[in-house]
Amino acid sequence: MTITQQDQGWQQAKIPAPAALDLAGVMAIYEMQRRYMPQAVSGGARQAGGLIDILAEFDALILDGYGVINVGNGLVAGIDALLGAARQQNKPVVVLTNGGSFEAGVAAQKYADWDLPIAAAAVVSSRDAMVAASDEGAPAALANTAVIGCLGGVVTPLPFSHVQPYENTENFWQTADAFAFLGAIDWTIDDQTAFEAALIARPRPVFVANPDVAAPHEDRFSTEPGYWMARAMQVAKMPVRWYGKPYRPAFAMALDRLQKLAGRNFDRRRVAMVGDSLHTDILGGGAAGLQTVLITGSGLFREGGATQFIAATGIQPDWIVPGHY
Repeated sequence: MTITQQDQGWQQAKIPAPAALDLAGVMAIYEMQRRYMPQAVSGGARQAGGLIDILAEFDALILDGYGVINVGNGLVAGIDALLGAARQQNKPVVVLTNGGSFEAGVAAQKYADWDLPIAAAAVVSSRDAMVAASDEGAPAALANTAVIGCLGGVVTPLPFSHVQPYENTENFWQTADAFAFLGAIDWTIDDQTAFEAALIARPRPVFVANPDVAAPHEDRFSTEPGYWMARAMQVAKMPVRWYGKPYRPAFAMALDRLQKLAGRNFDRRRVAMVGDSLHTDILGGGAAGLQTVLITGSGLFREGGATQFIAATGIQPDWIVPGHY
């Protein structure tokens, strides 16, 4: 997507510094990017005490990772009980994460280390969606780009022969014909300044493996690629393609994986997308035809604000689970 004159309000908006990023700032950035997202589908916003209480409403679950399974390095209270209940009731579970820094197997190993019953094949990432789209030639530009600069201080580069691992050097910025923004671990203001300067000097396509603006940690919100792209898109004009939630290919991949693992097809309205983010999990899940469950006891809304932002954004889940599972 190229920024147009109609986007001047976005260009003039003030984006908080990383250390100052709070819930209001996160939601404002998501709303800035809303024009690129699917249309909202209104849900019933029914309340439930815990997800286990309404498992009968679903035949299968698609879970977000951060904010639903864990917050930072700690498990969300009750997630093990939820997974146990789902297994006992023969309701298969797939994890759909917007993690793009590493292959999905890294997240799967983390869940295994926590003794969670989540098989490696049951983890789907936005990185998977990017690689799959490249394999299918959509967009052909990523697969056929002469040199792809893989952005992120701590990432595993994409599995193509024509990638250039990240280094903040003049040669990196000059030789890359397109950029794949994989992750923002250890991404700094200096990195961002060089990135923006490169795009201003020579606009090139940017493929974003993780649309998240922020991820919840115990005491802060980390800045994710969606945050840094908002900053870049204020100062430079370039084509941008997003992967992962809320965009439909990621949900199609997760549903396909769910059905293959279960050995049967599912009515989409009997599959729950469970997440803590209105703009990625709920908007995307609803647009994909799934039921949606907003978790507010952990993740983005753990300090409150869910009702306020549901009203402000018009993104309404089918279910709101305010407590633990």
